[in-house]
Amino acid sequence: MSNERQGMPKPDTYSSGSQGAQRATAHNDGACTAGPHEALKTTDRARPPGKLVELSQLQATETATIRQRPGYQLHVTESALGEPGLYYHGNQVLKSGELKPFDLRLCSELECVATTQDEHGENHGRLLRYKPLNGNWRQWSMPMEILAGGKEDLCRQLLRLGVRLNPKGISRLIDYLHEEVPSQRSIAATRTGWHTVGGAHVFVMPTRTIGQAKPKVRFQSDAPQDTDFKQQGRLEEWRETLGKMSSGNPLLMLAVSTALAGPLLELTHRKSCGLHFVGDSSSGKSTLLEVASSVWGSSSFLRTWKHTGNGLEGVATAHSGTVVVLDEIGEADSRLIGSTVYMLGNGTGKARACRDGSSRTPRTWQVAILSSGERTLAGHMQESGQSTMSGQSVRLLDISASRHFGAFDDLHRCADGREFADSLKQLCNQHYGTLGPAFIECLIESMQQQPDAAALLQDITRRESFRPALPLHGRAAQSFALIGMAGELATEFGLTGWKLGEVMQAAEDAFALWCEEHGQHQTEHQKALSRVMSFIQSHGDSRFSDHQQPASHPVRDRAGYWTQAPDQERIYYFTSDGLKQALQGIELKRGLKALKEAGWIAVQEPGKSSTRLYIAGSRQRFFAIRPRDEAMGGAS
Repeated sequence: MSNERQGMPKPDTYSSGSQGAQRATAHNDGACTAGPHEALKTTDRARPPGKLVELSQLQATETATIRQRPGYQLHVTESALGEPGLYYHGNQVLKSGELKPFDLRLCSELECVATTQDEHGENHGRLLRYKPLNGNWRQWSMPMEILAGGKEDLCRQLLRLGVRLNPKGISRLIDYLHEEVPSQRSIAATRTGWHTVGGAHVFVMPTRTIGQAKPKVRFQSDAPQDTDFKQQGRLEEWRETLGKMSSGNPLLMLAVSTALAGPLLELTHRKSCGLHFVGDSSSGKSTLLEVASSVWGSSSFLRTWKHTGNGLEGVATAHSGTVVVLDEIGEADSRLIGSTVYMLGNGTGKARACRDGSSRTPRTWQVAILSSGERTLAGHMQESGQSTMSGQSVRLLDISASRHFGAFDDLHRCADGREFADSLKQLCNQHYGTLGPAFIECLIESMQQQPDAAALLQDITRRESFRPALPLHGRAAQSFALIGMAGELATEFGLTGWKLGEVMQAAEDAFALWCEEHGQHQTEHQKALSRVMSFIQSHGDSRFSDHQQPASHPVRDRAGYWTQAPDQERIYYFTSDGLKQALQGIELKRGLKALKEAGWIAVQEPGKSSTRLYIAGSRQRFFAIRPRDEAMGGAS
């Protein structure tokens, strides 16, 4: 086998242990070239892999390069031992007590070049350098915990990477991964996004790390996978095509800016921000998402709402620090949309148990969210009889995708919206994955002059255009301001081809329209009060009665009782089930908090929200509610 096929500058070997040869230099880009090593001279035909080779069969010139016995050694050229690969050079104990040397090929070319652990000294692993058949040298940061799963988990991943295994040598290979402890050290990043090492900020992606830190930081995963962070073309090509065609189109600029807002979340101490484009079929809203996806990768970056909760956890973790793009909310289970929005926005996955019953650390992330659908978030949730909480509506802001030409305003000499959308889609397949990394590089450089991104966001939100009229609008204002800030920074860095101030104006206009459409919407606090008041007005005489007097009429589906002193307002004593029905889907704990803050809890025992009444000779527990119109705060 020639050295040219191996992709190496010259033949070499590698030996573990104190007498090991010079190690290769590791890189973050997933490919590396080995340094010079001594070579075994090939004089015999290559032997079948896995065959034990007696030392006596080798020439004296070859035996000198086996530096340690017993021990492991990487041979990267064909030799009398057989094919290139990782070998175990051992001694077999004969019945006579004598030692008989042998050599066993464990797998194709593979070596351990560094130990890894995260910033907290956990998630230990090994940085492996390997060479698949007919491929270049690559790297995988392997978590050590994968070895706890036995042979199957490790073999599955190595075979997927293109490492050829000798079934007879798998146990020895596992021993090698346990025993080999290189002196080189690397920081393991178990999620994408920002990491701080030695005071330096670096941004980790599956195939590269942007920024400088010592020791180096690499992405570590127990399941190597095809990354969504693919790249094609040059940044200049993206800017001159997709960038300039987005200019004059507020929704396109907002979509791209939302994708760029992901890296700013941690820097501004926010968990998430998100837009949900609402429009008719074929209006161009999916094209908005495709252009946004081109910021970080190919079309594979765009997902659909068909994913389950667990699947979206994986997507959010893999895209942490960037954006989760989900097309067509109508394909999601309407019963799960609300919880999914909360999960993505809060940045924490479900708590799960390990095999031994202990609690497993949940996944975490910080992502911007882009979504599309023919109806609003509330409209889809109502299909399953659910109401939208205020926290959900501000985590995913509804934006109308009905502009002059579908979702667009400026067609840039195209005949109509369809032709414009088709042109954008074609360009997205040609130029992608360059803007996001370039934005990160500029951010890291700019942080040296202006490190406080949170202060910059605060200055923007103080503008009159982002001043909220209602408390509910405050969080929405911050999201629109952050999106506008991301787009303006990218424009100042010379990355977008937009005019300065153009995207911030789009963000201000979008916030004004959102406030106009949501100006009459009630907060969750107001909804709780309004629903309890409405329930009492609708069912006061039919589902409640005086607790001291027998009811003058049958009370079906009783919700409680009432009391009323002379010249005082009536107090309604709700049963737990009755109050839950009155709140119409708002969690009881949240509803009680709203009732307390409004002063509607008339009587309560110390440390509780309820009290007890004598009913039919027994003490029963109720929630004592006295409605007050002045506490409604404009709720209707």
